Amino acid sequence: MTAGGVVEGMSLEQHWYRRDAVSLALLPLSWLFCAVAVLRRAAYGVGLLRQQRFAVPVIVVGNISVGGTGKTPLVAWLTTWLRREGYRPGVVSRGYGGAARHWP
Repeated sequence: MTAGGVVEGMSLEQHWYRRDAVSLALLPLSWLFCAVAVLRRAAYGVGLLRQQRFAVPVIVVGNISVGGTGKTPLVAWLTTWLRREGYRPGVVSRGYGGAARHWP
């Protein structure tokens, strides 16, 4: 994989939506990811991990799809709508293709 996220001349997004050698080779990692997600959710459920509570409402816009699902336009619309309704929303984003050494 190169720094730009390209494997064998294709972007990761292209592999995400295809069934090819790269995506099939990564399939066991998806099972591992699923197992970790299930265990993490169970740990929150039984109190092993603590939830963080905030003094303000939080809206999370995201999914595990790589791109092109409309998350950014939705956040832009939602921010505009909330402002019209009298709220002062803040947006925290890691940013598309971000290369920061530290994230908020």
